[in-house]
Amino acid sequence: MKKFAAIYKFHLKENLKSKAFKISTAIIFVAILAFFAYSNWANQNDSGNKDTIAVINKTESNINVNALNKTLGETKLGSAHKDEEEKFRKKVEKGHLDGLLLVREQKGVPALTYIYKNFPNNEAVPAVSQALQQSYIADTIAKNKINPKTATSLLSTVQVKEEVLKDTSNTFGIVYVFVFFMYLFIIAFGQMIATAVAAEKSSRVMEIMIPKVKPILMMYAKIAAILTGAIVQLAIIAAAGLIAYAIGWLDTNELSIFGSGIDLSNLTPGVIAAFITYFILGYLLYAMMYAAVGSMVSRTEDLGASQFPIIMLIMGAFFIGMRSLFDPSTTLVVVSSYIPFFSPIVTFSRIVAGEAGTLEVIITIAILLISLLFINRLAGRIYVHGVMHYGGKVKFKDMILLAKGK
Repeated sequence: MKKFAAIYKFHLKENLKSKAFKISTAIIFVAILAFFAYSNWANQNDSGNKDTIAVINKTESNINVNALNKTLGETKLGSAHKDEEEKFRKKVEKGHLDGLLLVREQKGVPALTYIYKNFPNNEAVPAVSQALQQSYIADTIAKNKINPKTATSLLSTVQVKEEVLKDTSNTFGIVYVFVFFMYLFIIAFGQMIATAVAAEKSSRVMEIMIPKVKPILMMYAKIAAILTGAIVQLAIIAAAGLIAYAIGWLDTNELSIFGSGIDLSNLTPGVIAAFITYFILGYLLYAMMYAAVGSMVSRTEDLGASQFPIIMLIMGAFFIGMRSLFDPSTTLVVVSSYIPFFSPIVTFSRIVAGEAGTLEVIITIAILLISLLFINRLAGRIYVHGVMHYGGKVKFKDMILLAKGK
């Protein structure tokens, strides 16, 4: 145990003091603060700006632009003359105007054309369309001398009431963030393990260490040390978020990613515990495989092809995890949650979505633990024999022979 602790401390100290760790951690920390600072600045600058949209009415229907402006929050409408269509089209094209609304008559019915350059305004069109429709209906009733009460009854819409039994849309943002970080950290620190093992082997350090320390202890110590480094970086990321929140750059009510809100009410102690549990189990599973692969190559340059199957597995887990964002109850997602290579990411996403019950969580953790014991045995054998194996590029049959202890 003393040897394990000594090796663990050595690798941890080496990892935390390395330039790569310090620079990457500093970049992540500064990037998070810069992101929240810029978002806060952009929101403050945009809060007083309104989209300017011109309205050209070529019909007899009345559109009260001043009345509409009182109901609009992020848009300012302005009236333009009928003959100025080409002029305002050019303004929109050059970016001097956010949009142009043309009201024409088609077969006796007013029609609305919305012209914009890049991004549409989702507030103006419904408001103008509704006002135009009300004006047209009022004119039609007056011309045909229809009883207003009868017209109102005929135009009454059918009331639709929606009852969602389980709404998972509010979990999209938080699941995406956690799943992405889990994928990123597992693949990044897993590759770090493989690179470190291959570098030690190529420098012949292993030949000095093996007579004094069992290779398997070296593997466990290295994995544990890099895991500690990963947890330290996660803590620093969390600290950056807390600092941004304390300064006032982070508004928890307006968090979003790709237009989907991040509801922090879903971030319960149970979700945090599940993330830590599945992250550690997933990390250990892939770390052992990365260590085994790293021990099989004689040069770090040969790692790319050797670790490709592992990368494909973790990418598969990530893409299935993304699939679970939209439908966490599909057969593919449910089955994948019981496959140990996919389980850490997929099952966690189902937990946040409320689709994974207690029994499923217990079963998936049990499968992961059993898989860890199995992978530990195979990876341990490959690592012990692989660190003293020098030669050409690794072959799959060589790994099978080493796993069998031959």
